[in-house]
Amino acid sequence: MPLFYNPRWPSRMRVYDTLLDENGLPVTDVEGNVARSIVPLEKVVCDRYGNPTFNSAGDFVTETVEELPCSYRTATGGMKDSGDVFVADFKMSTPMLATHLEEGTMIEVKDKTHTFVAVVKKMTTYNWGTNIWIDRLGNEQGEL
Repeated sequence: MPLFYNPRWPSRMRVYDTLLDENGLPVTDVEGNVARSIVPLEKVVCDRYGNPTFNSAGDFVTETVEELPCSYRTATGGMKDSGDVFVADFKMSTPMLATHLEEGTMIEVKDKTHTFVAVVKKMTTYNWGTNIWIDRLGNEQGEL
């Protein structure tokens, strides 16, 4: 199913995984760049009112996507969520995500003007969506 434009989430994000060889070492190309693959994400399907949908067994109905709509805002200093204090560059909002992203997972975020690479610091899913706290990696522009 193609993504539609939602003003709540004007940007797009992709999650990447480092490819490993049989010894558990990162695979690199001839220029020494680490090879990465896109991680498919399980997004919870919502009805036209934004409510999550359930199947007959009472489980969320999900769809697999390679790109997820998101929005982000600049964070200043530490952030606090549910009594946990930590430091992150940005707090992102996405539709409800069934795939759990571990700390250290690499993502690429594309907005209307630029692309940047970041690392997940924390992820929390609520009843209306998912919040992801990320640290931006340097001044990188472009794809992974």
